[in-house]
Amino acid sequence: MRLSELLTLAGAALLCIGVASGQQPAGSVPSTVTREAFDSMLGGRNMSGCEGGAFYTYDAFLAAANSSVFRGFGTTGDDATRRRELAAFFGQTSFVTTGYCYVKAVNRASAPYYGRGPIQLTTYV
Repeated sequence: MRLSELLTLAGAALLCIGVASGQQPAGSVPSTVTREAFDSMLGGRNMSGCEGGAFYTYDAFLAAANSSVFRGFGTTGDDATRRRELAAFFGQTSFVTTGYCYVKAVNRASAPYYGRGPIQLTTYV
């Protein structure tokens, strides 16, 4: 993914996640990132040849975001701060997963460790 594509995605994320559903408590992740916004931002996961479609789902995202492991994720600070945090998350994870297409790192045949999921430990050389 080129830098321009990443910046475009991050900008789109900032715009999209500002849409509130009105059914969730203010400041909650679902009130900031609606299902429609999520599907719009992560549309690439359903492209032909991508394994991410069944893995990167809105329900899985909300389950992770609302788990006690990530307490405060996307819910701390004012609305602008929460939106920036979520936009940064989607920008970074979209870059690492090539637009949420891949669940596992590409070219991993000889690697003793390879990245999995949206937050991957990877060395770029």
